[in-house]
Amino acid sequence: MIHRAKYLQGLLVVLATLCIVKLSIAITSSAPSYEWFDPLIDVRGMLVDRHLQDPDQEAMQKAVIEAMVESLDDPYALFVPDDKEDAFIKDLEGDYAGIGAEVRMVDGNLTIITPMEESPALKAGVQAGDVVEKIDHEPAKDATIDALIDRLTGPVGTEVVLDVTHRDGSIEQLTVVRGHIRSQSVTGIVRKNQQWSWCLDDVNGIAYIRIRQFLDTTPQELLDAIQLANDVVPIKGLVLDLRENPGGSLPAAITIANMFLKEGTIVSVSGRRTESRSWEAQPDTMLNDVPMLVLVNNTSASASEIVSGSLQANDRAAILGMRTFGKGSVQEVMELASGGMLKFTTARYDLANGRTIDKRLSDDSGLWGVDPTSGLVIRETREETLERIRSREPFIVITDDEPEAFACGDRDWIVDVLKDVQLAEGLVAMQHYLEQEEWPILSEEDPVLVGVTEEMTALAKDRIELLKSLVEIDNQLTELQGEVVEEVVIPDEVNDSNNTITLTDEEGNIIGSWNVSRGDVKGALQSLMLEQTTEE
Repeated sequence: MIHRAKYLQGLLVVLATLCIVKLSIAITSSAPSYEWFDPLIDVRGMLVDRHLQDPDQEAMQKAVIEAMVESLDDPYALFVPDDKEDAFIKDLEGDYAGIGAEVRMVDGNLTIITPMEESPALKAGVQAGDVVEKIDHEPAKDATIDALIDRLTGPVGTEVVLDVTHRDGSIEQLTVVRGHIRSQSVTGIVRKNQQWSWCLDDVNGIAYIRIRQFLDTTPQELLDAIQLANDVVPIKGLVLDLRENPGGSLPAAITIANMFLKEGTIVSVSGRRTESRSWEAQPDTMLNDVPMLVLVNNTSASASEIVSGSLQANDRAAILGMRTFGKGSVQEVMELASGGMLKFTTARYDLANGRTIDKRLSDDSGLWGVDPTSGLVIRETREETLERIRSREPFIVITDDEPEAFACGDRDWIVDVLKDVQLAEGLVAMQHYLEQEEWPILSEEDPVLVGVTEEMTALAKDRIELLKSLVEIDNQLTELQGEVVEEVVIPDEVNDSNNTITLTDEEGNIIGSWNVSRGDVKGALQSLMLEQTTEE
């Protein structure tokens, strides 16, 4: 049963007390001695005073900061200069002012994937599939997508004029009044009449909810989604989809895990300068007796690993799919008094069963992240993942066109149309559990072994790509050498006097001549022991 008012009150208290990622003025706890700065000051002074060209001192300063950050060997550390702060905060919080549309570059054209719910773009008539030809009467061509997005965003209440070509070929000029945009992080399985359907199986009361990322608003969005789904068909089983979820807000993840746990440790956090602490589940939960199945894959990371891992470790949910990414560290975002922001890792988090999520910090090289429940390992290749994402796109956009009919509970439709075998198997698993009160064996593969194998396969593919790049570079060098050097005549023997080797291009022009001392001429060339005497 859902106690909405009571839970909302508790939710606000939890959100207010769980903030870890914070924005604040950075104050160093232990300032280094001034001698530490001496080499930096000396190098800067010499370069500014005596370098052939007048150095760009702003670029020098930025390079020094970036070098310090890079020395940490922290892939999540980042310096954000003043002029990039707004875009960074927008990505961090999912909160900005603009037209409210998801966009992508398609064949060099800025294309609307879908307008957002109740957005200025939707109200102005922007449609899914529109190609933006002009922004404020200036062509939307020959620019990066970031530059074009900058032109679309702006202060609330300001106007932006878009010239768009609709999918039917008609051209229209639309005036959009920018508004406050909040990214939606919780979605259903398909849109019907511009509203999300949460139904995975109406006969058995199985609901489907996907969390795209964890924002501060995600707990409230999830609460609303559960209420809407439960109003249509009382929820008897819940499938929570965290695939492709990169993470986000740690407080939001802890709050969501707390929604479903009666007791137990949600997550533990520790760090060199961070006080170790754990979060325990509170007894006021939702859907207490409703079985849960969580879908994850190798791009489920960070906050999504906290939620799936804590539910698994406390025997609250089964996990289906593939081992998660393995990003189990906490980043703080600090505002610098001198300008700009700094994001860096300050702590790590571990699951209730003691397992470390982060593969870079794990004491056991074979264990990291969250593994599927035994019997529920369902693999998906990179190509299959891309096909699934492309196949689902027509069913998640806001459009007046009705997509192909979706029959709730139809496994074949999920496989044939959505190309989503993992979700189809998740439906089968939940149906089996509701009937037998135990999870089925859909796969005989060992979760840990599969996780290690998948990681090795990914690394091997990366190595192959690097080797391909090296081969391509080698081929390019060979072609350049063939263009420059038409023929090199190398005598088989060398007498006591010096021998001269002359290189010419295809047109007979002399590139250069070299004297080669007595010995093996071919060997001398190969070891580059040449002394240039003339150069034309």
